[in-house]
Amino acid sequence: MSERSPQRDALRLLYILVEGSTPLPEPDDSGAVAIFRGESRLFAFDFWVRNPDYLADELLDMFEKDGDISHLETAKLIFAADEPEIRRYPMLRYRFGAYERIDNALSILRSRNLILIPVKRAGTKVLETDFLIMPEAISLADDIVKQFPILAWYRTRTKVVAALAAGRGGAALKKQQHDQIEYHAASLGSTIPSITDRVKERLNGLTPRDHHV
Repeated sequence: MSERSPQRDALRLLYILVEGSTPLPEPDDSGAVAIFRGESRLFAFDFWVRNPDYLADELLDMFEKDGDISHLETAKLIFAADEPEIRRYPMLRYRFGAYERIDNALSILRSRNLILIPVKRAGTKVLETDFLIMPEAISLADDIVKQFPILAWYRTRTKVVAALAAGRGGAALKKQQHDQIEYHAASLGSTIPSITDRVKERLNGLTPRDHHV
């Protein structure tokens, strides 16, 4: 497992927010050009990026449903690169699913004018948080992979997760993640356990013909 730091977390969240965002029809008054909707959706994306074994299992589900060989190949690549071992950053099971305080990482992005986080309230209640994506965030994400090709993994994986999410909101994505028994059964405050061995066994038993026609 790689060493954690707020800067590394900020890098990962940068790509999640950029690749998971929806372009605005035109820049808003702040200059933002895209929006990532929902903090719970952000945590769902982050869980799949940080837990490649769970992501691979979802890809195998998709392969069995639609027979798209690219899902199977991506799952194979995840294990061939030992991502469940070297890329895994466990998350805690909280009330509504995987959760971690990400204030420090978001502060890094905000301080560099890469994102804005408008506060929406209903009376005294804070509603679901959205994230406005500034042009500088998109430019930085492009520049990073040009200057440091090894970091292109973040873009590659967040694109896979964004495709898996298919535009759905946080509640739908959390429900999908709760369908994993290990995720759902984890006690509050405990680390959501790895499913690497189970997914590896499942992967080894699949062939390109193992899908519904």
